[in-house]
Amino acid sequence: MKTNCTLVFDIGKTNQKYFVFDENRGVLDKGQTNIPTIVDEDGHPAEDIKEIVQWMTTNFERLLNSDLFEIKNANISGHGATFVHLDSEGEVVTPVYDYHKPIEENTFDSFYHKYGPEANFSIQTGSKNVEMLNSGKQIYWLKTKRPELFEKVKHSLHLPQYLSYVFTGKMFSEYSSIGCHTDLWDFEKQQYHQWVLKEGIIDLLPPIARANETVSLDFSGKKINFGIGIHDSSAALLPYFKKSEATFLLISTGTWCITFNPFVSNSVFSQAEINNGAIAYMKIDGSIVKTSRLFMGQEHKIQVKKLISQFEKPELYHRNLKFNNQIFNSIKEKETNHFRWEYLDLKDCPEQEDLNFNSFEEAYHQLMTELMSLLEEKILILYDEPPKTFFVDGGFSDNDIFLKLLKIKFYNQVIVSKPEAYGSSLGAAIVMGSII
Repeated sequence: MKTNCTLVFDIGKTNQKYFVFDENRGVLDKGQTNIPTIVDEDGHPAEDIKEIVQWMTTNFERLLNSDLFEIKNANISGHGATFVHLDSEGEVVTPVYDYHKPIEENTFDSFYHKYGPEANFSIQTGSKNVEMLNSGKQIYWLKTKRPELFEKVKHSLHLPQYLSYVFTGKMFSEYSSIGCHTDLWDFEKQQYHQWVLKEGIIDLLPPIARANETVSLDFSGKKINFGIGIHDSSAALLPYFKKSEATFLLISTGTWCITFNPFVSNSVFSQAEINNGAIAYMKIDGSIVKTSRLFMGQEHKIQVKKLISQFEKPELYHRNLKFNNQIFNSIKEKETNHFRWEYLDLKDCPEQEDLNFNSFEEAYHQLMTELMSLLEEKILILYDEPPKTFFVDGGFSDNDIFLKLLKIKFYNQVIVSKPEAYGSSLGAAIVMGSII
């Protein structure tokens, strides 16, 4: 007899995964790939959306015809700050631009002249100006710098909602994607910001639906409830609301380490909070979540690659390392930074990188110590007094050195890690009400 299941595609920036859950959160099957990027018209990296869709549809059809699973529900968890632009026929008409794409200088001078000043705008939209990472401004860039492409655009969908559309043929916008530092939302007025209306961008955005909405479809005679998609980091919050009745902090780790404080009393951020790196996200009901983010996973990946090469270690050697107190104490005594970041703020970095270490183990402890100091700053942005419980989810949740260093920094807190890196997928299943 087949088991009734929920299928979730988790489309991250680094990896693309799927999980098949039973009704009790058990993982019955999973798969992963890493689809390389392509290039846009300027030669910069862009998502290979065709290959992503091909991988998803191939696995969907295979699992739908499985002798073991009865897929009753399906949903998408996808990374934010990414738009897919469609023409009147629903076909993709622009590259799916990378949120780190470098753009023309002064692109947003005219924007802030009309809708600023920048400081006020940042408070209203809950994010500093980070250009293409404010994904709503990707559309403004497209309109002002690529008008020949913009003229073809009739619909703009956030990535999770586009991937749902591929299966359902239905277009939606959704709160957690809208609220992901897009600069589209006015958190003071709890509606789209005035610029979205004045620039006509509102005409490209589908109606807003809550993440628990589903579309009932018939696939080859099988009825499936298909979700409309959800932002991955916001989805990762949902299992912890089920788990904890007390307040908590969630550190969702991966390419980005995003720290969530979902228990905020004020609905608008101060200028000081924005300047220090606080960012507004939205829960699935449109209410605010206070967050901070650090591009820690990507920086870690680049720096580890250097160390693997230098010490001639296997590619994944660092994953099995355990915290060494003697090495840590030696690092603590010296209090010297060695690494010069490629993606992170350079304010405390040395002028020249110093990778003169006795061993890979020493180098890796030093790297993680320096990264943890940056993460500590991001956590303290959100709290005067952090809550008792820290949940750690995602890629670093089984990293012994990361967890031990976090405990050293926050010795009064209880650190609870979830080594299975599928919190986003689990949240995408929970929001549909298909699992306990």
